[in-house]
Amino acid sequence: MRRPWFPVLLTAILLGGCSGELQTPGEILRIFSSNLKPAFLGERYDETIRVVGGLRPFSFSVESGSLPPGISLEGSALRGIPSEIGQFEFSVGVSDANLSRTVQSFTLSVTKPPPAELTFNVPLTEIRGTVTLRAEVRNARNLLALRTRLQWDPELFELAPDSLEANSPNVVLFSQDKPGELQVDLAVLSGGVSGDIRMFRFKLRSLQNTTLELNSATEFLSREGKHGFSERREGVAPTPSEEPPPPTELPGDNPLGGGG
Repeated sequence: MRRPWFPVLLTAILLGGCSGELQTPGEILRIFSSNLKPAFLGERYDETIRVVGGLRPFSFSVESGSLPPGISLEGSALRGIPSEIGQFEFSVGVSDANLSRTVQSFTLSVTKPPPAELTFNVPLTEIRGTVTLRAEVRNARNLLALRTRLQWDPELFELAPDSLEANSPNVVLFSQDKPGELQVDLAVLSGGVSGDIRMFRFKLRSLQNTTLELNSATEFLSREGKHGFSERREGVAPTPSEEPPPPTELPGDNPLGGGG
């Protein structure tokens, strides 16, 4: 009995996708990748150049131009740790078992890693009652610890008691506070964290209905011993209240009455 063709075709496509190469019977060989993700100076890079069609095995080679120093083409993957900043233009050729061949040009950008920053997503609207502020580190790279000092107007907001909490059991917090100020020292317990991560949260209680302006100065410590610094101002500064001007007396008026 003949086996249904559809499961066989589906299996071939799935297996091709798992290896970074898409096999479609009868389709000509072409490079499926078009853009490469950017690379960061001194950080490991790994990007696969995908192809579609053709017949395996495939052979990859750099045809022209030059890869960033520290990056090499290993099979279908660009791998390594770039050691120079710049825009690097090159072309990659792919051949298959049918001796078909295709070439595509690429540009790989190598830049300095973006600096880490600590944000709190302060609301831009008037606050009535209590607001929860969530501290998120963005662009963390092997972050081990941070220290941040937060400041706000003590006449408008106060720290809600016992509201400072870590977002993860992997984080330890130490804090000091006084009116209008909170200092938080944070340590990561295991090996460092990378990416965008929620670290802790706390609450401020409004003493009057108004907007919040929060200022932060933060120092970051990475696993490699690198220090980073950032300063941010979030929210909206409260509008100063204006008292109405005193009434103007017209010439000849006597507010007490009587005449002269």
